[in-house]
Amino acid sequence: MKCLVRPKNKNLKWLKNLPVEKVYGDIFDPPSYIKSLEGVDYIIHIAGITKAKKKKDYFRGNARATKELLSAACKFHNIKKFCFLSSLSVLGPSSDGTPFDENAPYNPITSYAQSKYEAEIICKDFMDKTPIVILRPPAVYGPRDSDILEIFKFLKYGIKPIIGSEKKTLSLIHVFDLARGIIQATVSDKTASQVYHIADPTIHVYANLLSYVASLMQRKTVTIHIPAPILYTVSAITQSISYIKRKPAILNIEKARDLIQNHWVCSANKIQEEIGFKIKIPIQEGLKTTYEWYLQEGWL
Repeated sequence: MKCLVRPKNKNLKWLKNLPVEKVYGDIFDPPSYIKSLEGVDYIIHIAGITKAKKKKDYFRGNARATKELLSAACKFHNIKKFCFLSSLSVLGPSSDGTPFDENAPYNPITSYAQSKYEAEIICKDFMDKTPIVILRPPAVYGPRDSDILEIFKFLKYGIKPIIGSEKKTLSLIHVFDLARGIIQATVSDKTASQVYHIADPTIHVYANLLSYVASLMQRKTVTIHIPAPILYTVSAITQSISYIKRKPAILNIEKARDLIQNHWVCSANKIQEEIGFKIKIPIQEGLKTTYEWYLQEGWL
């Protein structure tokens, strides 16, 4: 197993002691890694940009990078499958809470989602050249996730933040289930030229999840509804501050647009019916072990 690593990336602690060969190269510079594709059966493309200061950076990191890697992969006839990890965000939110299936029309509402949409179109353009499968996970949670960590921090201090409707719903998947599903979909001989939603089939009520995590923490909470205008104001401030800092803001105006939506939901029937993928980590267990991991690593 090989893992493409940026030459200047010094933060490789998550690869330590894993049975992988580190290949140093730049995804935008195929000559730097193309030799490493010799003899490779499967390519799993999970690299991407989820936070950026400029719109063009999303498209460079998600769309252009995908095209470069696919172009390199097509030079080798031994590739059995190219797996691209997209995002449910390419479909946008469900207006009435009806879970989207894979045939729902594209409706990306942020630059990130638009860049993932463009990357999907690129993948589809290459499907006559090499076997490709596209996977769309919803929100991913579990160890090492820093986005959902922010919700845990609010609850730690007794604040239950509600953004949008009290009945907000969402699809989720634990990172371990996602990793297992990626492998299963990649090696399956049934998935070429297909798109799959990979998610826990249960649709979750956001407020209920907050209450469960608060009970794990043994915290009494005060529910605070955050109106959209206040969220956008705070987002604009943090986004402005990020321009003078090295890293992009966790909360920006486009992230706020995502957060105020009431339903981010999908159907996972297709991947279950066609290749038999099922989650193994139910939500209660997943949230509990995630909380314990945050404590163990000193993140909370």
